[in-house]
Amino acid sequence: MAVVGSDAATASGAMLAARREIDRLELVLSGWRDDSELAALNRSTGAFRASPDLFNVISACESLRAACPGAFSGRLGSIESVWKSAVDKGVTPDGTDLTSLARAAEAANVRIELASHTINRNGVTFAIDAYAKGYIVDAALAAARRAAPNVAGVMVDIGGDVACSGSAPAGESAWRVGVANGGSAENAAPMTIVAIENSAIATSGTGARDRLVGATAHSHNLSPLTGAPSSTRLVTVTAPSAGQADAMATAFAALPANKAVAIANARPGIEARIVDAGGAVFTSVGWSSAIQPMRSSPVRYQVVAPRAGTARSAAWPAGFEVTINYEIPVVQAYRTKPPFVAIFITNEAGDLIRTITHLGNRPPRYLDSNYVWYRAFAAHGGDLAAVTRPSRAPGQYSAVWDGKDDVGSAVAQGRYIINVEISREHGGHSLQAIPLMLGAAPVSGAAAGQTESGPAAAHYGKAQ
Repeated sequence: MAVVGSDAATASGAMLAARREIDRLELVLSGWRDDSELAALNRSTGAFRASPDLFNVISACESLRAACPGAFSGRLGSIESVWKSAVDKGVTPDGTDLTSLARAAEAANVRIELASHTINRNGVTFAIDAYAKGYIVDAALAAARRAAPNVAGVMVDIGGDVACSGSAPAGESAWRVGVANGGSAENAAPMTIVAIENSAIATSGTGARDRLVGATAHSHNLSPLTGAPSSTRLVTVTAPSAGQADAMATAFAALPANKAVAIANARPGIEARIVDAGGAVFTSVGWSSAIQPMRSSPVRYQVVAPRAGTARSAAWPAGFEVTINYEIPVVQAYRTKPPFVAIFITNEAGDLIRTITHLGNRPPRYLDSNYVWYRAFAAHGGDLAAVTRPSRAPGQYSAVWDGKDDVGSAVAQGRYIINVEISREHGGHSLQAIPLMLGAAPVSGAAAGQTESGPAAAHYGKAQ
């Protein structure tokens, strides 16, 4: 989250208000929690009197389902459960069974009564994350604005769903948000930079949140018609609100790319970029107008010089980089959620040289969950890039360090520590440290898996 044009106390008040709103709505809309209001609705029989927020979200999901038939549905809870069981057992679900569940959910007579705020689900199990996450972003942004009405601008980012209001940081005509390139390296440079003004952006795609069934990865995006995973590689949508952006990104992933672009073109304020399963790129008519020039540090809101690194010696060899491979394991535990991941470089004294990447569904509330990184990060001010990308599910990932520090200066040869820190809400904490002497020759190192992390490895050498 970022607040522009305010003193520290006002900014803190705005952030606190946003965090409280996120916490409040989690108790209402969470599909993870057994004690949420959504869970109570899914257990109900007959008419269920819903709170205004749950009623609004369910109503919006039903409206989007009608507007995007076969592409968007908040009724896929039973199918989500089948896929969760498939991941646990390592057996891919039967396609016929999935289609039968999908047809039953679509045919169900869900009744929504505006006057009484009641919902009769008629056997449907609601799964509303595809809209609820964006709804929470919008609500958190509004809460921050109410708490600090005189600030120049506010940006809220929850796991890659980004909404911006008001003025961008000094020197920028609009908020600049990087769109992940979908490459193998977690921290690969954004494929493009998009300007956001009083609007929102969301990304959905394969790879990041795939369901791993045995050795096969399946997209988390499901077809409302068949219950089968989508094959679309990456969808990025800009819209007037995060709720709309979130929902349209999900819907477009379930459609042929040309049809999704046609829908975007017909909807005011909606722009989209879609990469299909074969790698072909499709964009809406107005997408190009939002593209911004790339810079060496395109999406940073401030630049804070790190402490002095390793004593200067020979220069880092041209063309060399450090490839970092890490694994988020499957953790079988109650209320398990995607973890928070920090990959960072320190010198032998523990000074932070470079934050390679930080991943988390709900920053900034849980930044300090990765407390080793956070202590070093906070020691000389915070500077996170806002890059919209899907959050991370269990699987193997990689990141790359190009030999530069946090202000873009090349570091010298010397001894550095590659750190992989992973923590999990309602879970544990792991820190893997791989010391490497980075000189003129290639070198590799590794660290064993821990409670929240699989094996990690680092290789220094010529870029592949």
